[in-house]
Amino acid sequence: MNKLADIIVDKLLTTYIREQAAWYTSSSTQNFDDLLKHSKKPSSTEEQLLGELASLMTQLNLHQEKEEYEKCAELKKKIEKLKKQINNL
Repeated sequence: MNKLADIIVDKLLTTYIREQAAWYTSSSTQNFDDLLKHSKKPSSTEEQLLGELASLMTQLNLHQEKEEYEKCAELKKKIEKLKKQINNL
């Protein structure tokens, strides 16, 4: 009797897990695809420059923490150039 119950529970759980995995995979992929379709790219040059500036400033902070000062100097030059471009818009 216990063996029969174990077999039934095993089959039920296996089927349930398989169905959940299939649902999760298809649902996750579909949601990701929907996000990509609806994502907006920066609409203006200013937004693109600001995004690049934010990236460079983040990189600058990382290199400062690592004490890579030569890299910091290069990044500061790029940052100043971007700031001038943004101010000229």
